[in-house]
Amino acid sequence: MHWYEMKVGSRGQTNSGVSQVCRPERVADIAKYLEQVGKNGIIVRGSGCSYADQALNSDGAVMLSKRLDCIRSFDAHTGELICEPGIMLKTITEIYAPQGFMLATAPDSGQYTLGGAIAANIIGLNGHKRMSLAKSVNWIDVVLADGTTVRASEKENDTLFKAIVGGQGLVGIISLVSITLLKRPQENVLVEKRRVANLDELMNTLKSVRKTADFCSVWIDTSAKPDAVGRGILKTAVFTKEIAPVSSFSLPKIKMMLPHLALHVASMPLLKNLRYRMAAKESAKIEPYEKFLYSSDTVRVFSTKGIYQLQISFSEAEGPQAIRRILTELAQTRIDACRAELTLTKEDSISYLGSVVRGYTLCLDFFRRKGLEDFLKHLIMVAGEHNGRVSLQDDALLEHRHLVTMYKNLEKFVKARNTFDPQRKFDSDFGRRLFAGEKKA
Repeated sequence: MHWYEMKVGSRGQTNSGVSQVCRPERVADIAKYLEQVGKNGIIVRGSGCSYADQALNSDGAVMLSKRLDCIRSFDAHTGELICEPGIMLKTITEIYAPQGFMLATAPDSGQYTLGGAIAANIIGLNGHKRMSLAKSVNWIDVVLADGTTVRASEKENDTLFKAIVGGQGLVGIISLVSITLLKRPQENVLVEKRRVANLDELMNTLKSVRKTADFCSVWIDTSAKPDAVGRGILKTAVFTKEIAPVSSFSLPKIKMMLPHLALHVASMPLLKNLRYRMAAKESAKIEPYEKFLYSSDTVRVFSTKGIYQLQISFSEAEGPQAIRRILTELAQTRIDACRAELTLTKEDSISYLGSVVRGYTLCLDFFRRKGLEDFLKHLIMVAGEHNGRVSLQDDALLEHRHLVTMYKNLEKFVKARNTFDPQRKFDSDFGRRLFAGEKKA
């Protein structure tokens, strides 16, 4: 068993810590490494997609899982895929999309490992149709603190299952996953874009989009003036039988590495205004499903100052008012988000720490600057006043008191954690930040 010291950072580069790191080659090695874990516990890190401290464990241990990426079996009749947790979502798509299969959830990035996606309980551009990725999970094998492996699902050991899903790695380590891939209705999707002038128009349009679109997202101009608050570009997609045009020349997808300056420019009101006005009022094109997926993977921004992400879910009743209030405050304070996206969601009932409700999820990215943390903490309070839930997936600033008011099943999660890991062998900077008041059994 080999350990080495390493400084581990978050994707948003707002958090980092020095840890003892291990990299198991086989699932059987997981329990052996657990025997050597010290007082600060261990957390699993997949692709490191979280923006904050979810997969960091300062002065503790970190297990890198990306080498645990073997496919054990696939049943083309049922769509059941059994594989290890370190396989990336884009790899699953690359292998099985040509065979006519798709993951039930379509997130904007394929960089997540499957285990990490379940532990974070990610949603996708079809969140209003399919809920979270974990809903398509048949069962998971979980390595507990004592090294034993337990199989859990919605029907078997459901308490453990609901604590692992969305539990950010604080209850156990996923070692094997059975997930159902769906038969893809068609090879291509019809992608439509249209400008919306303000929040009222957007909300009215989304009522019909929820019923008709397979996928949906909205880019929002956070610098818009009061009479245009909520304006943006609505993007929808539906599966279609129509054939995608074949181009005689096409450029391959290239990941662009953009510096901090690019992020700063993207957040400027002038650029946002140009993006909105230069977009066609309406446009449509047909493209292969694989090309439509994982659009955010083509761009990665590096910032020495750090990036915060705030993702908040609101109900259909509270959403319009809450989103208007947040966007208005962003415009008034001139704290511009470098990215603002709105998606439709449905209630997440599969996890004790499920963040999404039937309604809307607003995702905001900011580069760190003086005074920003206080403002984001204010937005968290605004979310609470409108019965919103801040997602734990990329959160950097939530406190335990916020969990108490936002997550109605928090006590069930804490009870499950006390049952399956009373000595806190699984812990992280994130876990200590949000559960600092807990005592080890």
